[in-house]
Amino acid sequence: MSKSEDILNKIKDLITQETTAKVERNSDAPEKIPADGLIVIHDGDPGEPDITLGFSNTFYSHVIEIEIYVQEGDDAQRDIKFDLLLQQIGAALQANITLDDLAGGLIYGRPEITTQAVDGGAAIKTGILLIQADYETATPIA
Repeated sequence: MSKSEDILNKIKDLITQETTAKVERNSDAPEKIPADGLIVIHDGDPGEPDITLGFSNTFYSHVIEIEIYVQEGDDAQRDIKFDLLLQQIGAALQANITLDDLAGGLIYGRPEITTQAVDGGAAIKTGILLIQADYETATPIA
């Protein structure tokens, strides 16, 4: 497997272990949000490779997009559940910031958060968390 794929799988594993939410990779917009929430990890953008002349390695600053969805409960309950998921994701990433040495490190901040009204149902609180994983590969496609 490529280093990029290893990193994405490691992030998914860490978040799955730390949260009770359903965690998926690259799935489409959900039709139904599980009671404990839904987290969707997208492959993101590895950006342009940085190849240093005279060296064989390639460096990436890969931006990975994580969507977080919470629907169950009233407004206050959704806010609490959403914040809890964010704290759990943060704890998972901080506990293994190098992803078992797959990456030099991770950079992330608070997500962009929105609330979407749903006709005849509870609103969906959603956020997009961007994580930057800095890593090195042997070749541009490794």
